Amino acid sequence: MRGKRQSGRPRKGDRSGTPGVGGPIVANLSVRLEGVDRRGFLLGVTAVMVAGCARVPPPGLSPTPSAPATTAAPPLAIGSDGSPGGEILAHLMVGALLAKGRDAATVALGTDWQAALGHGDLAAVPGYGGTLWAALSQKGETPAADEVLGELATLVAPEIGVLAVTGIDGGLVWLVTPQTAKAGITSLARISGWSKGKRAAVPELALTRGDGVPGLKAVYGAKFAVDTVADPVERASRLTDGKDALAAFRRTEYTGATGLVALVDPEELATPDPGVLLVNNALADAEPENVLALDAVAQAITTDGLVDLQAQVVAGGSVADVADRWLKDQGLA
Repeated sequence: MRGKRQSGRPRKGDRSGTPGVGGPIVANLSVRLEGVDRRGFLLGVTAVMVAGCARVPPPGLSPTPSAPATTAAPPLAIGSDGSPGGEILAHLMVGALLAKGRDAATVALGTDWQAALGHGDLAAVPGYGGTLWAALSQKGETPAADEVLGELATLVAPEIGVLAVTGIDGGLVWLVTPQTAKAGITSLARISGWSKGKRAAVPELALTRGDGVPGLKAVYGAKFAVDTVADPVERASRLTDGKDALAAFRRTEYTGATGLVALVDPEELATPDPGVLLVNNALADAEPENVLALDAVAQAITTDGLVDLQAQVVAGGSVADVADRWLKDQGLA
C-alpha cells in the first residue's frame, strides 16, 4: 500500500487469529549475532582441527579408520504465509542464504508451524510483531510500538529468537476512491451514517483486530457489511469497481490501484504492526554467519520497498527473479 503513514495509539481488544512464535528477548539475539568474532571463531575451529590431526595412536595400535564423510546439511526452510508480501520476504531470505553458499528454500506454513520453527524444521519466518503479540498475549491492551517486540520475545522464549525488521510497518489503513474522498468522506469520523447499507472489503486479519472492523464499529460507529477478500489487488479492484465503498489494507500490501485515499484516523485507532523475523535459536548458535545474512535483509527492506517488489511481480516478474535483483542492488548477493 502506498500512501502517507499514520501513527496510532494502541487500543484494547486487539486480537488476531494468526498463530505466533517467538524466542529470547530481542536484544539478546542481536547482541549474540553482532558480537560474533569471525576471526576468533575461525581460529578456534582451526585449533580444534590441528589438535585432532596431531593425535598419534600409542605404539602397537593401528590408527583409527577415518570417519566417513559427513553428509551435506539439509536446506534451511524459510516459511511463507502465502501472501504476496510474505512470499517476497521469504524469497529475499532464501536468496541471501544462497549468496552465502547455504542451501535454502521457501516452504508454506502449516498449522504446526510454530512447533516446526521451535524444533528447527523451519529456520526462519517473517511476520508482524503486533499481530503475533495479539495472538499470544493474555493482556487486553497492546503495548506501545517500541515495547511490543520486547514483550513478544519474552512471551515466546526459549527456542525462537526475534529480530526486528525496522523499516516495515504492516499496520492497517482504510482506503476509499478519489470520488468518495471528493464527496467529503476523507475521515473515519465521517463514516457512521455514510457507511449504512454499504460494504467494505477486508483481509481476514481485519475481522478481529482492534483497528479493524470491530474498532471501526465501536469507535467510529461504522455500519457497513463485510466482504473478506484475501488478495489485496482484488480488494482494491472491488473498491474501484464500486462493489465495496471502502477497504482495509496492510501498509505493506500492493493494491495495483492509483489515487486511493487513506482516511484520516482522528481517534488514532490504527496500531503499528512492526516487521519481525523469527529465527530458530539453535540455528543462531550453529550458523551465526547465516543468521547475520538474514538480519542484513531484515535491516535493508522497507515498507515502500516491499510494496515496489510486489508491483514488479504483478507486472510479470517471477518472485525469485525480483528478489534476486533486489539483493544484488543492495549488495547482499
